[in-house]
Amino acid sequence: MPMSRVSKSLWSVLGLFLVLSTYAPAQDPPVSLKDLVDEALKNNPEILSAEAKAMSASERISQSASPADPMLSVGYQNGGFNGYTYGKSQDSWWTLSLAQTFPFPGKLSLQEDASAFEAQAEMATVETMKREVAGRVSEAYFDLFLAVKELDLIQSRKPLLAQLEKAALARYAAGAGPQEDVIMAQAEKYMLIEKEEMAKRRVESIKAMLNREVGRETSAPIGRPVESPATPFHYTLQELLDKASTQASELVIQQKMILASEKKLSRSKKEAWPDVTLAASYFNRGNGFDNMWALTASVPLPVFYKSKQGAGISEATWNLAAARKELDAARFKIESDIRDNLAMVNASERVMELYKNALIPKARQDIDAALAQYSSGKMEAASALAKLKVPFDYELTSWQQYVEHEKAIARIKVYTGAMEDK
Repeated sequence: MPMSRVSKSLWSVLGLFLVLSTYAPAQDPPVSLKDLVDEALKNNPEILSAEAKAMSASERISQSASPADPMLSVGYQNGGFNGYTYGKSQDSWWTLSLAQTFPFPGKLSLQEDASAFEAQAEMATVETMKREVAGRVSEAYFDLFLAVKELDLIQSRKPLLAQLEKAALARYAAGAGPQEDVIMAQAEKYMLIEKEEMAKRRVESIKAMLNREVGRETSAPIGRPVESPATPFHYTLQELLDKASTQASELVIQQKMILASEKKLSRSKKEAWPDVTLAASYFNRGNGFDNMWALTASVPLPVFYKSKQGAGISEATWNLAAARKELDAARFKIESDIRDNLAMVNASERVMELYKNALIPKARQDIDAALAQYSSGKMEAASALAKLKVPFDYELTSWQQYVEHEKAIARIKVYTGAMEDK
């Protein structure tokens, strides 16, 4: 019996699906993650700001090590209020004085050390910012990759749904199918258009975010993310924790702040020991009167020790305790984040393997049977449509797991730094 018009339409749907694997919509020029990260490390405003703060902190070191500036004084003493008496009265003279304050031994060196450790903490902050920016760029890059992949899948589904709609119309015209089949196929087509618009908006939003991170105008063009195999990652939890303990810049920051706080505490304890100010003065009396000179030494009296020096020691003690607790908190956070992301890496690898080797191939095979059964009237349109959607849903889920896998690795590297694939 000759093949009916409806059967021809349905088998054309099958033929179209078989060539979908070679379908490729127009693509933007490729852009690699490494290129975007390198650009961000050079131009990201947060990194540039952190670098400026680190340079500023380094300039405080020499300031902290320098004693107070000497004081030069010029003065005049007059005898009485009945006129200018210089050279007329032995109680009148011009004075020239020079004074210098000498800090108690050890104060300046402790202050210098504290400033040096704070500067080192600022440098570690720069490294932290670089890693965080690299991590954010990586996550946005893979989010863009997923959105583009979703658009690809949507584009590959549109011709298939159009053919299915034609087949439903042909069945309805021939009296072999209900009008509901046509409505269902058209509704699916419009829902797909809606998904396409949402995916396009996500692409534009992610591109704007990426541009901000790399230091570009938000409307600057960004190419298509490069498709690459999943990153091999077979580190154990203990290996990652050990590496983070030495490489995590957050820990370096807190360790340097503890050292700075210890120096400040030692410095505050020396505040009770007075600085000494030495002054030399010369008195010129004129008109044959003998000139004079004087030497003086001054020390402050710590009469307000309890409310001033004592309170300063207490403040420095609490600051040191806070710095130590912040180090503990940073360790706990890093360990928790690494555990969470490593679990995501391992779970996503298992799920990707399941979809790649079992679910997706099986779903693609089911399409052949679904189209054949629909053409012979043995399957409802809703069931056939569900069978046609499954492979695309599975592929999207598989790519979602791939993206989560790569993002989790990027988050781990924020704490461990660069790592060789293992």
